[in-house]
Amino acid sequence: MKIIKNISFFIVMSVVMTLLANYLESTFLYKYLKENIIGLLLTLLAINTATLGLIASKIQDIIVQFPSFNFSSTIKEMKLSLLEQIILISIGVVNLTVQSSGKIIFEGKESVCNVILLSILIYSINILWDTGNAVFVVIEELQKMRKNEEKQD
Repeated sequence: MKIIKNISFFIVMSVVMTLLANYLESTFLYKYLKENIIGLLLTLLAINTATLGLIASKIQDIIVQFPSFNFSSTIKEMKLSLLEQIILISIGVVNLTVQSSGKIIFEGKESVCNVILLSILIYSINILWDTGNAVFVVIEELQKMRKNEEKQD
């Protein structure tokens, strides 16, 4: 349910941004996204994968010290974030293909495709934000563990 809520919010944000850009008669963002969205998404996927690898190694350190800790939901969320990014890349490729197609024509095609591009960008930034927050959660938990160990000594 959370994912659907987020997607809806990202679409609404994208519609507002598209309306604003159309009002301002600006095509900068759309042009940039058309040319760079796939590379940008692949870069964000690489960053996310490296960061999740770091988090996974720290989780392993915690499990060694505290075998009773259960990180199954965390690991599930980590896998989900990678899957979401791969889906976003796929949607991006399909969207760009439709957008540039001379055979697929419908009223408002350009605006719909631009909304989708912006939604993809916003969603991928949100995934990166979540991953970044996870790093700080792990750091805070490690600090708490160290403080508890110091108190016990």
